[in-house]
Amino acid sequence: MSAADSILKCPVCDAPLTLGTGSAACPHAHTFDIARTGYLNLLLPNKKHSREPGDSSSMMRSRRAFLQAGFYDRMASGTNEAVARVVSGRGHARIADFGCGEGFFLASLKHHLNHLSGATERSDDWFGVDISRSGIRMATTYDRRVRWIVASLHESPFLPQSLDVVLSMCAPIAAADLSRVMRHDGALVTVTPGPDHLDALRALIYPSVVPHSPTPAFVTGDTPFDLSEASRVRYAVTLDSREDILNLLAMTPFFWNISLETKALVEACSRLDLTVDVNVSVFRLR
Repeated sequence: MSAADSILKCPVCDAPLTLGTGSAACPHAHTFDIARTGYLNLLLPNKKHSREPGDSSSMMRSRRAFLQAGFYDRMASGTNEAVARVVSGRGHARIADFGCGEGFFLASLKHHLNHLSGATERSDDWFGVDISRSGIRMATTYDRRVRWIVASLHESPFLPQSLDVVLSMCAPIAAADLSRVMRHDGALVTVTPGPDHLDALRALIYPSVVPHSPTPAFVTGDTPFDLSEASRVRYAVTLDSREDILNLLAMTPFFWNISLETKALVEACSRLDLTVDVNVSVFRLR
């Protein structure tokens, strides 16, 4: 993507950003440095709710270890196939992962689309966005041709109607902002927990396990999206080491909420027979 083709916007004044070799700047002289590792930080200090928002570096390392062990490969494959159907027939697409974490799923998707096209590199523009600077730093090690960005998911750093595909892997969704940045013929692809997702882990944590809601939270209210495609990915995995179990715990929302006593129960566990169960949904703008 050339500097002239940038679809990013300034987080201060919303003007278009021009990407240079070592920085990005808007016409009103707001500038943002591009780190030596290649990521761009567009999260303003007054938008932070803590010194380092988002998941910590230790949590991101746990996530990377768990994902690279292959436990979620079938989830990634189901997601990749859904996105491939969306971009089929498009010679060029602008694709962004909102809540990309350390970059595993976006890197997997990019590899999948290149493989399908028979090309070493499609001409798509790729963006990974997360509020965690630790995660974005790690993501740069996957692929420097992706534009990795530290930014809020609720005020995403894109110009209006600029994205063909937005991917959301169990991440928070701001429907109003997504409807702003998506093209009218674009799509939102979400992966959300199915009823049985991580059942054995939840059984360790809660007195009773309640199935996850079948509908993404953002769909329950008045939104500008309609569901156009849905599939379910469900399979069994066995975690047979304490390290794998703790890595999984560290990448789930449970990590933030459980008591020390409950965490000790999880730490004492050396094997978990789990169900991976997710809904892959494709939404279109009305």
